[in-house]
Amino acid sequence: MPMKRFSIPLLILSLWACQQAEDTRYFAPELSFEAADYSVQASQGGADVVITFSRPATVAFQIDLVITSGLQEGVQYSVPSHSLAVAKGASDARLHITLVDDEIWDESSYIDILLTPGERYTIDPAKACATRVNISKQVVIPVLRLSVPEAQLEVNPYLAPTVTLQLAADKAPLSDLEVDLQPEGLAPGAGFLIDGKASSAILLPAGVTEGSYSVQILKIDQSGFDQQFTLSMSAQKGKYGVGTEGASVSIHLSDPAVNFKPLWKFPAPVGEGYHVRQAIKGADGNYNGNQFASWTLSAEGSNYLKSLRTMTDATFGCLSNNTGLHMLRLTEFFPNLAYPNAITIVDYGNGATTRGFSPADSLFRFVLDPGSSTQGNLMLDKPRTFTAFYGSYEDWKNAWQKDSKATGGDIFASTNPAITGHVDVVLEKLEGRFDLSDANNTLLFTAWFSCDSPDFMSGVDLDTLHAVQEDGLWKVEYKLWPRN
Repeated sequence: MPMKRFSIPLLILSLWACQQAEDTRYFAPELSFEAADYSVQASQGGADVVITFSRPATVAFQIDLVITSGLQEGVQYSVPSHSLAVAKGASDARLHITLVDDEIWDESSYIDILLTPGERYTIDPAKACATRVNISKQVVIPVLRLSVPEAQLEVNPYLAPTVTLQLAADKAPLSDLEVDLQPEGLAPGAGFLIDGKASSAILLPAGVTEGSYSVQILKIDQSGFDQQFTLSMSAQKGKYGVGTEGASVSIHLSDPAVNFKPLWKFPAPVGEGYHVRQAIKGADGNYNGNQFASWTLSAEGSNYLKSLRTMTDATFGCLSNNTGLHMLRLTEFFPNLAYPNAITIVDYGNGATTRGFSPADSLFRFVLDPGSSTQGNLMLDKPRTFTAFYGSYEDWKNAWQKDSKATGGDIFASTNPAITGHVDVVLEKLEGRFDLSDANNTLLFTAWFSCDSPDFMSGVDLDTLHAVQEDGLWKVEYKLWPRN
């Protein structure tokens, strides 16, 4: 009898448990996305992706999602989680995607979302188990890129070069964009100018996609100079982005030191330096003369050469020129002894064609070609002035020897009336080429001179000397080579 009393409750409990199991399986919802794709403007702030249930949830559960995108999560968009908590009784679930409006967007941006199976739900295979959120922008901020022509990526700062900086935008801005550049290696105003201003900011006008700017590298007179000059930019939120390529440009600034050893073959017997022969171009195209002067490195810089003459004349018992006087010997250039009947430009040089510069002058600058260790240009870094006295040849011939000895070779100390005045001759510019790998190590250059005196170049035989006037300057051509 006791067994019969407990059999009915056990049976009822067993039936209830089976029914409960059947109910749970029967009421597990089937999930699908409300739409296979969504379209949303980034400027709208975001989008709600809806997951629908075939029936309300009988128990709380969690939906797991797989989210993939070419966009950067946490920067261009964000989601609360890749899992959604569903409360009992809910008939759908929503994933809110927050879009960052002021970040960079491609024209075709999207986020893909995929449902994954779960213990408390199934996926409806007949409906959308994946969706794509297509994103566009009403207004897209431009993406900027910097560039410099390849030929200008390596320059010599001694030449004060101008570099063309180019700015490109993938889309034209709706308003003017001021782009702040961050320089490294040179400071604005002290090391470079942009469009003539001591500023590192450039302006891209509204409605255009390209800008060109002149970057002037200010002159750096330092042989052996070698460093990078970089201009870079950073994205400005809501204004412009910066491409992964073109965020910066680097310019190699290089002024290599010149090796002058091939020139130094014959040391000066007296004084410092090495003998270098000089000749001047004649009207027939040949170079005339074979005189020499002493040349050496200048203390002002390793890429400068100075010419000098420190020779003693036993007859006069004094230096023919002041010790260490820098000079450029202009072989057969001035009339002097070759024209005895003319007013003669004179000095105290042992040779008739010696002209004295001040100690700071007669400096020649050598600049190597990019990538070369032997070839380059010869130039003058600034106009150089020298002074020569003049008078009649006969008076000068009779007076200069005694006067030179009495003044110790200082023509400026002369009181002889035969030395009637002086002229200032300006070496305005110098252009030439050198090749220290050449068998003769020859230097060819052209000099342009100016002088206010009518006696300058008076009586010169232009049928013999190739001296021509260009824009008010006298142009003369020279050749230099080491004495063997």
